[in-house]
Amino acid sequence: KGARWRSIEMAGIVTKTGADLITQARILVEQIGRPLELDTDGIWCILPQSFPDVFNFQLKDGSKLRLEYPCIMLNADVHDNFTNHQYQTLVDPVKNKFESRSECSIFF
Repeated sequence: KGARWRSIEMAGIVTKTGADLITQARILVEQIGRPLELDTDGIWCILPQSFPDVFNFQLKDGSKLRLEYPCIMLNADVHDNFTNHQYQTLVDPVKNKFESRSECSIFF
């Protein structure tokens, strides 16, 4: 037994995916700064003072939007490398028809 699926194979896949994700994040962070701690809860790193950290935008409707560039950069990398383009949902159980879509539920 293992993981919530009671499947040692699925537990292994989840663990391997997590390890690959952390490795890719470390490689990306090392290109611009120094990683201090990387685990499944997040990343602590030192970035150069000149590195763009936060962008604040004023939208036409007067509202504000705050984007944290390091998180966006990591999320874009995760989206490119870990999106499941074969995610299927049963839409018609009588005809056994499935709908395919892309999904990625991993975010920094």
